[in-house]
Amino acid sequence: MTITDTTLCLNCGKHTARQLACTGCGVVSSAATRESDYFRLFGLPHKLALDVDDLGARYYALSRRFHPDLWHDSPPAEREASVRATAIVNNAYQALKDPVRRALYWLSLHGESLGRDNERVPPELATLVFEVQEKLEDLRAMRAGGDGAAAEAEMRGVHQDLRARMGAFAARLEENFRRTDGANGAGAAALTETKAILSELHYVRTLLRDVEKELEPQWNA
Repeated sequence: MTITDTTLCLNCGKHTARQLACTGCGVVSSAATRESDYFRLFGLPHKLALDVDDLGARYYALSRRFHPDLWHDSPPAEREASVRATAIVNNAYQALKDPVRRALYWLSLHGESLGRDNERVPPELATLVFEVQEKLEDLRAMRAGGDGAAAEAEMRGVHQDLRARMGAFAARLEENFRRTDGANGAGAAALTETKAILSELHYVRTLLRDVEKELEPQWNA
Protein backbone atom coordinates (compact mmCIF):
# COMPACT_ATOMS: atom_id res chain seq x y z
CA MET A 1 0.00 0.00 0.00
CA THR A 2 1.29 3.47 -0.86
CA ILE A 3 0.42 6.53 1.20
CA THR A 4 1.26 9.81 -0.52
CA ASP A 5 2.34 13.04 1.15
CA THR A 6 -1.10 14.51 0.62
CA THR A 7 -4.18 13.90 2.69
CA LEU A 8 -7.82 14.38 1.92
CA CYS A 9 -9.90 17.02 3.62
CA LEU A 10 -12.42 15.11 5.70
CA ASN A 11 -15.09 17.61 4.70
CA CYS A 12 -14.76 18.24 0.97
CA GLY A 13 -12.45 15.40 -0.06
CA LYS A 14 -9.86 17.64 -1.73
CA HIS A 15 -6.15 17.10 -1.26
CA THR A 16 -4.89 19.40 1.48
CA ALA A 17 -1.20 18.51 1.83
CA ARG A 18 -0.42 18.56 5.56
CA GLN A 19 -3.16 21.03 6.44
CA LEU A 20 -6.15 20.12 8.54
CA ALA A 21 -7.70 23.53 7.92
CA CYS A 22 -8.55 22.95 4.27
CA THR A 23 -7.93 25.88 1.94
CA GLY A 24 -10.96 24.78 -0.04
CA CYS A 25 -13.62 24.71 2.67
CA GLY A 26 -11.97 25.80 5.92
CA VAL A 27 -11.60 23.87 9.13
CA VAL A 28 -13.26 20.47 9.26
CA SER A 29 -16.79 21.04 10.52
CA SER A 30 -18.81 18.93 12.94
CA ALA A 31 -21.04 17.96 10.01
CA ALA A 32 -18.08 16.12 8.50
CA THR A 33 -18.29 13.55 11.27
CA ARG A 34 -21.76 12.58 10.10
CA GLU A 35 -21.10 12.87 6.40
CA SER A 36 -17.60 11.44 5.91
CA ASP A 37 -17.46 8.48 3.57
CA TYR A 38 -15.43 5.88 5.47
CA PHE A 39 -14.31 4.10 2.32
CA ARG A 40 -13.13 7.30 0.67
CA LEU A 41 -11.44 8.37 3.90
CA PHE A 42 -9.09 5.39 3.67
CA GLY A 43 -8.69 5.65 -0.09
CA LEU A 44 -10.61 2.42 -0.62
CA PRO A 45 -13.05 1.52 -3.39
CA HIS A 46 -16.66 1.03 -2.41
CA LYS A 47 -16.36 -2.72 -1.91
CA LEU A 48 -17.64 -4.75 1.02
CA ALA A 49 -14.97 -7.43 0.69
CA LEU A 50 -11.78 -5.77 1.85
CA ASP A 51 -8.31 -6.65 3.10
CA VAL A 52 -8.39 -6.01 6.85
CA ASP A 53 -4.58 -5.87 7.05
CA ASP A 54 -4.51 -3.22 4.35
CA LEU A 55 -7.26 -1.32 6.16
CA GLY A 56 -5.21 -1.45 9.35
CA ALA A 57 -2.13 -0.05 7.59
CA ARG A 58 -4.17 2.81 6.16
CA TYR A 59 -5.72 3.46 9.57
CA TYR A 60 -2.37 3.69 11.36
CA ALA A 61 -0.97 5.95 8.63
CA LEU A 62 -3.89 8.36 9.00
CA SER A 63 -3.83 8.15 12.79
CA ARG A 64 -0.18 9.19 12.85
CA ARG A 65 -0.85 12.02 10.45
CA PHE A 66 -3.81 13.46 12.34
CA HIS A 67 -2.72 12.73 15.91
CA PRO A 68 -3.33 15.82 18.11
CA ASP A 69 0.22 15.62 19.51
CA LEU A 70 1.52 16.64 16.09
CA TRP A 71 -0.64 19.76 16.16
CA HIS A 72 -0.06 21.00 19.70
CA ASP A 73 1.85 24.09 18.46
CA SER A 74 -0.71 24.87 15.75
CA PRO A 75 -3.47 27.49 15.94
CA PRO A 76 -6.50 26.48 18.07
CA ALA A 77 -8.71 25.86 15.03
CA GLU A 78 -6.25 23.33 13.61
CA ARG A 79 -5.76 21.63 16.99
CA GLU A 80 -9.52 21.23 17.29
CA ALA A 81 -9.69 19.94 13.73
CA SER A 82 -7.04 17.32 14.50
CA VAL A 83 -9.10 16.04 17.43
CA ARG A 84 -12.21 15.80 15.25
CA ALA A 85 -10.24 14.18 12.43
CA THR A 86 -8.81 11.60 14.83
CA ALA A 87 -12.30 10.76 16.07
CA ILE A 88 -13.56 10.36 12.51
CA VAL A 89 -10.65 8.09 11.58
CA ASN A 90 -11.18 5.94 14.69
CA ASN A 91 -14.93 5.63 14.09
CA ALA A 92 -14.35 4.76 10.44
CA TYR A 93 -11.83 2.06 11.29
CA GLN A 94 -14.07 0.48 13.93
CA ALA A 95 -16.96 0.44 11.46
CA LEU A 96 -15.04 -1.11 8.57
CA LYS A 97 -12.83 -3.66 10.32
CA ASP A 98 -15.79 -5.61 11.73
CA PRO A 99 -17.82 -7.39 9.00
CA VAL A 100 -21.16 -6.88 10.77
CA ARG A 101 -20.59 -3.19 11.44
CA ARG A 102 -19.29 -2.82 7.88
CA ALA A 103 -22.48 -4.34 6.50
CA LEU A 104 -24.64 -2.08 8.69
CA TYR A 105 -22.66 0.94 7.52
CA TRP A 106 -23.06 -0.22 3.92
CA LEU A 107 -26.82 -0.33 4.37
CA SER A 108 -26.78 3.20 5.76
CA LEU A 109 -24.83 4.43 2.72
CA HIS A 110 -27.68 3.14 0.56
CA GLY A 111 -30.43 4.63 2.71
CA GLU A 112 -31.28 1.28 4.28
CA SER A 113 -31.32 -0.10 7.83
CA LEU A 114 -32.58 -3.19 9.60
CA GLY A 115 -35.42 -1.17 11.12
CA ARG A 116 -38.66 -3.10 11.24
CA ASP A 117 -36.98 -6.06 9.56
CA ASN A 118 -35.28 -6.69 12.89
CA GLU A 119 -38.34 -6.38 15.14
CA ARG A 120 -39.67 -9.84 14.38
CA VAL A 121 -37.85 -13.12 14.76
CA PRO A 122 -37.05 -14.51 11.30
CA PRO A 123 -39.36 -17.51 10.68
CA GLU A 124 -36.43 -19.87 10.11
CA LEU A 125 -35.11 -19.05 13.59
CA ALA A 126 -38.39 -19.00 15.51
CA THR A 127 -38.09 -22.61 16.67
CA LEU A 128 -34.48 -22.16 17.73
CA VAL A 129 -35.25 -19.01 19.71
CA PHE A 130 -38.16 -20.69 21.48
CA GLU A 131 -36.16 -23.82 22.32
CA VAL A 132 -33.13 -21.97 23.67
CA GLN A 133 -35.26 -19.66 25.80
CA GLU A 134 -37.17 -22.65 27.13
CA LYS A 135 -33.92 -24.43 28.04
CA LEU A 136 -32.67 -21.33 29.81
CA GLU A 137 -35.83 -21.24 31.89
CA ASP A 138 -35.45 -24.95 32.69
CA LEU A 139 -31.84 -24.39 33.76
CA ARG A 140 -32.83 -21.57 36.12
CA ALA A 141 -35.65 -23.66 37.60
CA MET A 142 -33.43 -26.71 38.12
CA ARG A 143 -30.74 -24.60 39.73
CA ALA A 144 -33.31 -23.17 42.10
CA GLY A 145 -34.17 -26.75 43.05
CA GLY A 146 -30.51 -27.55 43.68
CA ASP A 147 -30.06 -29.86 40.67
CA GLY A 148 -28.80 -27.95 37.67
CA ALA A 149 -25.83 -30.08 36.60
CA ALA A 150 -27.64 -31.94 33.80
CA ALA A 151 -29.24 -28.77 32.49
CA GLU A 152 -25.88 -26.97 32.56
CA ALA A 153 -24.28 -29.78 30.53
CA GLU A 154 -27.07 -29.51 27.98
CA MET A 155 -26.68 -25.73 27.86
CA ARG A 156 -22.98 -26.07 27.11
CA GLY A 157 -24.00 -28.13 24.09
CA VAL A 158 -26.39 -25.36 23.06
CA HIS A 159 -23.55 -22.90 23.42
CA GLN A 160 -21.35 -24.90 21.05
CA ASP A 161 -24.18 -25.08 18.53
CA LEU A 162 -24.72 -21.31 18.65
CA ARG A 163 -21.00 -20.68 18.23
CA ALA A 164 -21.04 -22.91 15.15
CA ARG A 165 -24.03 -21.00 13.79
CA MET A 166 -22.18 -17.71 14.28
CA GLY A 167 -19.28 -19.10 12.26
CA ALA A 168 -21.70 -20.08 9.51
CA PHE A 169 -23.18 -16.59 9.49
CA ALA A 170 -19.69 -15.10 9.12
CA ALA A 171 -19.13 -17.27 6.06
CA ARG A 172 -22.53 -16.32 4.62
CA LEU A 173 -21.77 -12.65 5.15
CA GLU A 174 -18.41 -12.91 3.36
CA GLU A 175 -20.08 -14.64 0.42
CA ASN A 176 -22.77 -11.96 0.43
CA PHE A 177 -20.04 -9.32 0.28
CA ARG A 178 -18.62 -10.90 -2.86
CA ARG A 179 -22.03 -11.08 -4.51
CA THR A 180 -22.85 -7.52 -3.50
CA ASP A 181 -19.57 -6.25 -4.92
CA GLY A 182 -20.29 -8.15 -8.12
CA ALA A 183 -23.64 -6.35 -8.35
CA ASN A 184 -21.84 -3.01 -8.00
CA GLY A 185 -23.01 -2.64 -4.44
CA ALA A 186 -26.55 -1.38 -4.69
CA GLY A 187 -28.53 -4.19 -6.27
CA ALA A 188 -31.90 -4.57 -4.55
CA ALA A 189 -31.49 -8.32 -4.19
CA ALA A 190 -28.02 -7.94 -2.66
CA LEU A 191 -29.22 -5.35 -0.13
CA THR A 192 -32.22 -7.50 0.80
CA GLU A 193 -29.97 -10.50 1.35
CA THR A 194 -27.59 -8.43 3.49
CA LYS A 195 -30.47 -7.28 5.69
CA ALA A 196 -31.77 -10.85 6.06
CA ILE A 197 -28.38 -12.21 7.12
CA LEU A 198 -27.84 -9.39 9.61
CA SER A 199 -31.30 -9.89 11.09
CA GLU A 200 -30.76 -13.61 11.60
CA LEU A 201 -27.28 -13.04 12.96
CA HIS A 202 -28.62 -10.51 15.47
CA TYR A 203 -30.99 -13.03 17.02
CA VAL A 204 -28.43 -15.83 17.16
CA ARG A 205 -25.87 -13.49 18.70
CA THR A 206 -28.44 -12.39 21.31
CA LEU A 207 -29.15 -16.02 22.17
CA LEU A 208 -25.43 -16.70 22.44
CA ARG A 209 -24.97 -13.80 24.82
CA ASP A 210 -27.90 -14.96 26.96
CA VAL A 211 -26.46 -18.47 27.19
CA GLU A 212 -22.96 -17.20 27.99
CA LYS A 213 -24.35 -14.91 30.66
CA GLU A 214 -26.15 -17.85 32.25
CA LEU A 215 -23.07 -20.08 32.10
CA GLU A 216 -20.53 -17.44 33.07
CA PRO A 217 -20.60 -18.13 36.87
CA GLN A 218 -19.78 -21.79 36.20
CA TRP A 219 -16.98 -20.93 33.79
CA ASN A 220 -15.44 -18.48 36.27
CA ALA A 221 -15.86 -20.74 39.31
